[in-house]
Amino acid sequence: MTPDLSTAALARPRAGSPLRVWLKQLRVHQYAKNALIAVPLVTAQEFTLAAGALAALAFVAFSLCASAVYVINDLVDLEADRAHPTKRDRPLASGALPLAHGFVAVPVLLLAASFLALAVSPAFLGLLAGYLAVNLVYSLHLKRQMLVDVVTLALLYAARVLAGAIAVDVEVSKWLLAFSLLIFTSLALVKRYVELATRLDRSLPEPENRDYRTGDLPVIAALAAASGFNAVTIFALYVSSDGVAERYARPDLLWLICPALIYWLARVLMLAHRRRLDDDPILFALKDPVSWGLGIGSLILVLSAA
Repeated sequence: MTPDLSTAALARPRAGSPLRVWLKQLRVHQYAKNALIAVPLVTAQEFTLAAGALAALAFVAFSLCASAVYVINDLVDLEADRAHPTKRDRPLASGALPLAHGFVAVPVLLLAASFLALAVSPAFLGLLAGYLAVNLVYSLHLKRQMLVDVVTLALLYAARVLAGAIAVDVEVSKWLLAFSLLIFTSLALVKRYVELATRLDRSLPEPENRDYRTGDLPVIAALAAASGFNAVTIFALYVSSDGVAERYARPDLLWLICPALIYWLARVLMLAHRRRLDDDPILFALKDPVSWGLGIGSLILVLSAA
């Protein structure tokens, strides 16, 4: 929906710390998702200062690009966000940030992201441009298509893993990409489940900008579980592959990650069903002590297996 560009809408900031408003608008808390860029560095055991510096530059470039996409998305969905029970508090939707500031921020963020991406490599810049293009198509059209939206989100997450491989110039495992695609399809479906469950519990109308209905909840839950546990199967096949046996000194330790994944996925699904999960399962994991414990334990296993 076209945003309201009236003079009143362009100049109606509300009270609040400008820094806090910008941090919220740029979704700085979402930057943690870009840590996926470091996954190829860890799996390839490329622990050098140069590789770390390139991965850090790639992380910042991706984060700035993602912030630009968030601003664009909020401008496109302005009216829908104002009618949403939680999204109406976003800076642009609430008026805490003038729309004019959003329009200026987009090119500034994209130019900074492009400069840093080119400093990593032309290939990385090309991938970032592709990531931006898919995000724009998603924001303008694909997010309103049933199931196409979750597959697109999963591809965008997998793109972060591929971007990390390009940044540090290592070959990325096809098993790893397949695992990423399935696990993030599962988490995207969980996100949709939570959004619909919230509408159902609050007796809100069906979403106008999403092709889902509250009656779809059982199917979405089943698809989320299927995608998640198929991801664990892919991980098990990866652990048993010849490539892992050649790369790791103690590959059998990696098998211990499988039960951790099974438990974490099952727990996320159960918490979603009990209405105890945030809108975004990834952000939930960043605040959840159990998820932190399982994640740190899995990282220790990977490093110990090397």
